[in-house]
Amino acid sequence: MGCGEFLVKYVLFFANLFFALAGLALLGLGIAVELRISNAAEILDKSPIFQLTPIGAMVIGSIIFLVAFFGCCGAIRESNCMLIVYSIFMIMLMILKVTLATLIFVKQDELLTNIPVWLNETFTRDQVAFQGIEKSFSCCGPAGAASYGLAPLPATCCANTPCTLINAYSGCGDIVTEFFETFGLAIGSVAIVVGAIELVAVVFSLCLANHARNKNRRSRY
Repeated sequence: MGCGEFLVKYVLFFANLFFALAGLALLGLGIAVELRISNAAEILDKSPIFQLTPIGAMVIGSIIFLVAFFGCCGAIRESNCMLIVYSIFMIMLMILKVTLATLIFVKQDELLTNIPVWLNETFTRDQVAFQGIEKSFSCCGPAGAASYGLAPLPATCCANTPCTLINAYSGCGDIVTEFFETFGLAIGSVAIVVGAIELVAVVFSLCLANHARNKNRRSRY
């Protein structure tokens, strides 16, 4: 094997090692957010984007990990078939990640603006159900303790009891909005970075596949 083929082979191998870790990162982010928002399901029913984004991150992260593992094996074995199949899957994943990132960045501002409205509606409709959101996000009322007026504050509004205006958490509107903004930027940024590196990996894998094919042809003569 020449120096060029050796370099392509191991660059592709370590690139796929990075993809595997990035896939696990997406999977972990998706799981963390899905667990965090489990008590906010009533609000998120009005926003399929917020419901589907963590699920999409988990699905894409799992697929990236499996495809990256497949690519590592193909690079080490210099299998033309495995490398071609790997390239096809990588192109499909690039399209999925670009779609996910575009969806997040295009729709995020509109959805973040609506979160305080949804929180107010849920709080007005059922304050007991709203306590699930307070527990998940360590917040108090849509706009802070003042949201409860003269009524006693629930235990979910504070880290310690008795719960008073002094030790109450901040309002859920700002905290929940900031959480989803951070999550959206994290998922979108990871998707774009991984997608860009995947493009390079596809080029390298096709070069290595071509080398493997030519090597097999030469071995027949």
